[in-house]
Amino acid sequence: MSITWPGRTLPLLLTCVLLVSACGGSSSSGTGSVRVSLTDTPVDNADQVVVSVSGMAFKPEGSAPEVVEIFAPRSIDLLQYQNGDTAILLQDTPMNAGRYQWLRLIIDAQPNVRDSYIVIDGQECELNVPSGAETGLKLIHPIDVPAAGSLALTVDFDLRKSIHAPPGQLSGACTTGYVLRPVLRLVNDANVGAIAGTVSFDAGSVPLNCKPNVYLYEGAVIPDDMEESTATSPDVDPLVVVGVNIPDGSTSGTYRAAFIPAGNYTAAFSCDEDTDADEPLVFVPPEGVPVSVQNNLISTVDFAVPVPAP
Repeated sequence: MSITWPGRTLPLLLTCVLLVSACGGSSSSGTGSVRVSLTDTPVDNADQVVVSVSGMAFKPEGSAPEVVEIFAPRSIDLLQYQNGDTAILLQDTPMNAGRYQWLRLIIDAQPNVRDSYIVIDGQECELNVPSGAETGLKLIHPIDVPAAGSLALTVDFDLRKSIHAPPGQLSGACTTGYVLRPVLRLVNDANVGAIAGTVSFDAGSVPLNCKPNVYLYEGAVIPDDMEESTATSPDVDPLVVVGVNIPDGSTSGTYRAAFIPAGNYTAAFSCDEDTDADEPLVFVPPEGVPVSVQNNLISTVDFAVPVPAP
């Protein structure tokens, strides 16, 4: 069972300097600089999600991976970085110009060691990352470092889709810890925008047990839940799900989906809790709202939630 959370995007503060030897195998000559930041999606029922990052590597096209020579290992609470905030992993680090095939984060998650962990209802549980130390969290995406130029990248960490209680273990229990199977996006900061807006409730109050989230889908689609897709049961999954911040006593709230690649999307709001199962969610509006995202701009989409039918 997945842990549910309300938003998405987080930054992380890690001090990294100097990439080991100029990365060979690049297709261009010269040197550029690279900045890498981290952002995340918030969560509803977790107090902390701490990951211990101990290294970073890049894979030049045509040669072996190169690791960051000087890297300050750090434990980061991902929930501190949401709604467009970012933490810097690499700050203007010199790299050979050319194409790189992927970058990798090395995560420490040893059994019975307090490195990576999750806190739910005040209880601290181990966070297991399969192959985190051996293969790391690999983001396979072409990375083009310009000669005599700079490149800014952001790793978008989707906790909503990434953290799971082992089969048979109730959410919130710590029998064998939780499993982190990261769902990550790597975006070029020069090619992204954002979507933001308000959600108001016509009934004059927020419905009891409402889990307020805005779902964002690529292209023109009918909004659907996050059921696991199969060949016999295809599914339309959202690109991101962001939580709506509703102050206590208020009848409206705000949301922001950041680091969204430029393009056309469908946005919709729902109060229903989304789980791994196939389930009908009530969306407002049912067909969603078309929205276009442009580079370095914020698109506005507001939702008015009607009074529930008796």
